[in-house]
Amino acid sequence: MLAGSLTGSAALAAGEPMLEFRVVKQDTLSGLSRTVLVSPRAWREVARINKLSNPNLIRPGQVLRIPARLLRARPVPATLVGVTGDVQVGTRAATPGMAIVEGEAVQTSENGSAVIELADRSRVQVPPSSLAELAASRQVGTRASAPPNGASANESAGWFTGSLRLLRGSVEVFATKVLRLKPLEVVTPTAVIGVRGTHYRVSFDEEANRSTHSEVVEGKVRFDRADRATGTDLTAGFGAQADSAVSTKPVATKMLDAPDLSAVPRRFERPLVRLTMPEANGATRVQVAADPAFNATVSDQRAEAGAEVRIDGLADGDWSLRARRIGERGIEGRDATISFVLKARPEPPAYSAPRSDAKQAIGSVEFAWAQNVEAPNARIQVAQDAEFSSLVIDQDNVPDGHARAELTAPGTYHWRLASIRPDGDHGPYGDPQRFELRAMPAPPAGTVSSDGKSLVFKWSGRPGDRQLVELARDPQFKDIIARDEIDSAEWQPAVPASSGRYYFRYRSVESDGYVSPYSETLMLDVPRDGRLFLLLLPLLVLAL
Repeated sequence: MLAGSLTGSAALAAGEPMLEFRVVKQDTLSGLSRTVLVSPRAWREVARINKLSNPNLIRPGQVLRIPARLLRARPVPATLVGVTGDVQVGTRAATPGMAIVEGEAVQTSENGSAVIELADRSRVQVPPSSLAELAASRQVGTRASAPPNGASANESAGWFTGSLRLLRGSVEVFATKVLRLKPLEVVTPTAVIGVRGTHYRVSFDEEANRSTHSEVVEGKVRFDRADRATGTDLTAGFGAQADSAVSTKPVATKMLDAPDLSAVPRRFERPLVRLTMPEANGATRVQVAADPAFNATVSDQRAEAGAEVRIDGLADGDWSLRARRIGERGIEGRDATISFVLKARPEPPAYSAPRSDAKQAIGSVEFAWAQNVEAPNARIQVAQDAEFSSLVIDQDNVPDGHARAELTAPGTYHWRLASIRPDGDHGPYGDPQRFELRAMPAPPAGTVSSDGKSLVFKWSGRPGDRQLVELARDPQFKDIIARDEIDSAEWQPAVPASSGRYYFRYRSVESDGYVSPYSETLMLDVPRDGRLFLLLLPLLVLAL
């Protein structure tokens, strides 16, 4: 079989591209005509161009210059080398290593992405919510047999010609610097972007006047309107835009500098990652990927100035984030890239008590929570400050979903929980809850009014608080003879008509609605002889 060895160089003769073949020992004239050329008749023109003295004779080592139009082209598939999330190739679920043939489209979901490797080793990243079709993928002048010993793969590959049709979303192209029959093209309904070797981006928005944007990160591209009537050359750092609304020549626009991401946290502890792009950055495109090269992009969002970006469904681990500002005519700027860690699991327990902003008296405080099934133990911290620098409780591996502590100082407290797996893996703390401890009511004092007709009870109270007072015949306050609600910390009920032992207590209703426990019980005796002699004995009695 006659086969030609591609030297990898191209020349122009009569204004058209030429390919050079080096004849090797196994080559025959009939083989060349059948497998490399478009038809046997093409040999006559090849012989004329190469000025062969004997057109029926070729020799090993001889170099033949062949016009590209006389070379046979054959389809070659692209390869899906990367798949993340939900990706479809046509109607099939995408898998790594899958071949993509001419006319097949790759569609990514809002959390899926793909990487296509073309036959010339160029790579195309397809981020989330995009649809790209392999419009053309062909080898021109490819030898039909394996390359002879000593020939490189490139020497047997011929020229590559290919194009992608972008129907929705965007692609990022890393084009290899190899000779092509014509530039590698990305075609949209409103523009054609061609390149021989560079790094560039293309996006298409069907809803925004069918607008096409392209930015050059490295190298140089040609940006033409779809009808190729007008266009411009773009160098690194510039972009252009075209849509269906106007037909003016695309204008090269300088890309904006990378945004400042110094304020973005490097650690997140909730399954829903939430971050705000700085207002000064303006509108921003934000992408998150599982790798620094962004081959496995799982989120692709546009954030307006100062808006919150929310990213759901990430697993714990290391992630990469990049952002670029969106400038004039929708041209996207340079990338800023950072890495961050997500440690959101095991998720913290659900708090039960005390509830946020609860109020209670000092003393025994009960903490309760619903355990995480996968991580049943918990770590509890209680502090007197929101930063948890002044801890009063710090207990690890609490097993039963509750804890109790004696807290005797009034004031505002903060508490938080973290779940612990059986293997000792600690999750992040939940959002802190706040509660307040109030002092116990002051013990009351009692005496007889100066006219001897009433009892006088006094205690320390805050102005503006309401007071609930009770006078009873028994320490359990089941037989109450007087009850009242007053606005001051003093009460003067009438002296009971019957002698005997009586009991007094009060509780405060503060302006914020907090109802205190009852005060200590004051016990008193009224003598049987009816004299207005009052014996007061302060005694703490537990209310039943």
